[in-house]
Amino acid sequence: MFVRSLKDVEATDYFVEWGSGTSHRLLTEKDGMGFTVCHTVVRANTVSLLEYRNHLEACYCIAG
Repeated sequence: MFVRSLKDVEATDYFVEWGSGTSHRLLTEKDGMGFTVCHTVVRANTVSLLEYRNHLEACYCIAG
């Protein structure tokens, strides 16, 4: 079991500022689980053209 908080991740390289928002990478390829889990916040009124060549991503919107 992995226990990681958003605050814990912010102090590592797994917290990414990517221009139109931020991403907390809670579970990554290095963890060996076969998938990743991220908490991503997209800034309002931005446009993001994203492409994932090496993995699939499922997303859900909680507001906006």
